[in-house]
Amino acid sequence: MPCPNEIMSIPLKLQEIVDDFAGLSREEKIETLIAYAESLPPLPARFAEERAKMEPIPECMTPVFLFGEKQADGGIIFHFDIPPQSPTVQGLANILATGLNGCTPQEILAVPPDFYHTMNLQEAITQQRINGFMGVLAHMKQTAVNLMDK
Repeated sequence: MPCPNEIMSIPLKLQEIVDDFAGLSREEKIETLIAYAESLPPLPARFAEERAKMEPIPECMTPVFLFGEKQADGGIIFHFDIPPQSPTVQGLANILATGLNGCTPQEILAVPPDFYHTMNLQEAITQQRINGFMGVLAHMKQTAVNLMDK
């Protein structure tokens, strides 16, 4: 939880996604989520046998696993393992990955938990999916905290 005087902000890449979604119709939101699902990078082969190192995200009804890696420049890259039969979940996870990959832990932690409101996602997906989406963000933030001093 941020301190009261801490400034909350959205990284530019994520803000662009939020702005894009805000102007879409319900059908366009669904199509865009599917496009994000289709562009979710495959899980790197090195994780196939090391899935135990990936963090499960229990807020999602779909089995979702997350792993974050700190890069030499201090940014974090997130990897997801999500079944292909869950394109909505894949799309939502890839929105966060696209918007936050390469950000520093501090930038990730500064994202307000309600950043998605202007996207009007409730027009296209259920509240349960939105809750899972926020669960993924919360786990990404925890990963960022864990990687701060590494």
